[in-house]
Amino acid sequence: MALASANAVVVQSDSVNVRIGPGLSYANMGQVKKGDKLAILDEKNKWYQVRLSGDKIGWVASWLIDNTDVSSATNKVGIVKVPNTTVFKNADAGSNVLGTIEQSQKVTIMYQEQDWTQILYNGTAGWVKSSFIQGTQETSGSSNSSNTSDNDIKKVTVTQPNTKLRIEPDQNGRVVKTAKVGKQFDYLSKDGKWYKVRDSDGSVGYVASWVVTISGTKSAVKSAATNISEATIVIDPGHGGNDSGAESKKSTYEKNFTLAYAKAIKQELEKTGARVVLTRSGDDSKSLGERARLSSKIQADAFISLHFDSSAEDNAGSGVTTYYYNKDKDGSLADDLNSQLKNLSIGNRGTAQKDLYVLHYNSQPSVLIELGYINSKSDYKYINSANYKAEVAKDVANGLKEYFK
Repeated sequence: MALASANAVVVQSDSVNVRIGPGLSYANMGQVKKGDKLAILDEKNKWYQVRLSGDKIGWVASWLIDNTDVSSATNKVGIVKVPNTTVFKNADAGSNVLGTIEQSQKVTIMYQEQDWTQILYNGTAGWVKSSFIQGTQETSGSSNSSNTSDNDIKKVTVTQPNTKLRIEPDQNGRVVKTAKVGKQFDYLSKDGKWYKVRDSDGSVGYVASWVVTISGTKSAVKSAATNISEATIVIDPGHGGNDSGAESKKSTYEKNFTLAYAKAIKQELEKTGARVVLTRSGDDSKSLGERARLSSKIQADAFISLHFDSSAEDNAGSGVTTYYYNKDKDGSLADDLNSQLKNLSIGNRGTAQKDLYVLHYNSQPSVLIELGYINSKSDYKYINSANYKAEVAKDVANGLKEYFK
């Protein structure tokens, strides 16, 4: 059997999850392993639709595949020449029938051999007689630009029955209307794992990303591929704006250090492919409630609040502490981060339970890390150094890699 000119990519990670749809909210249907070769059939929202063994079709995240210039545009399109052409499960007229295709309908050709052609049919692989398919010069990606900007208006198409359009990006938000499978909305923007959309009658609301597909594609992002790359992580730089936090003997403020460290951690985490959201990216005032709610709003997989300790008297305290509130929800995150932070130049005080607002009122796994004492001469020497900041960023990333294994 010859591979029709479909693009193939090789899995570079130890393992990559295969999902039943193009998004993290779809259920897992299995995994592919390092070295596996996958034929790409389609692209949607930074996900590749791939053909697996046993003619199964699934979706993998493009950023977990070692390829920066892949496109489904190399898959050939064929036109059905015969009315009510039968689609078989296998390349055998005695195998189960998957359905029929109307004359003149276009199909994506995946594989071809002399008598049989394998096509993409209703999300799976099917076979039709080669004599019933006429080849074309068209490719399956020719109508979809792979350079579509995220800012362009796209369509979203409902894939689940009774999909709710809500007034807010929240599963408890008031329902504006209910949509059927196949209903299309104009895509306006994204809010966490929700899409803001507009209906043809002008009504605007939010639909969950896991019940729709989105038009438009984007080139793959090449990155280190680990399980962390499927995570959304909130980094919370403590204090900000009018709240300067603790002050060092050098008259430098905690709020400036927490932001600088948050940005360094974000940069390190983004190398893994993780999605990272900061509660503030400038010298902004943010309430504790806003910080905690953001974690819930975007259904973060982990929330890390950054602070620097201060003792009542100068030079009376030293060390790094990782706080959690709920042992069941937050304990393993605290333990995995702390196990890496033990390597820091500043001594480690371990993990501790503490009733802190951003942890107590946080629905997601969350910790607060005190990265040293800002009014300790010995700790401050490290806190104010680029090397220590880089150490912290690497250790937090490594701790999260362990956590998501």
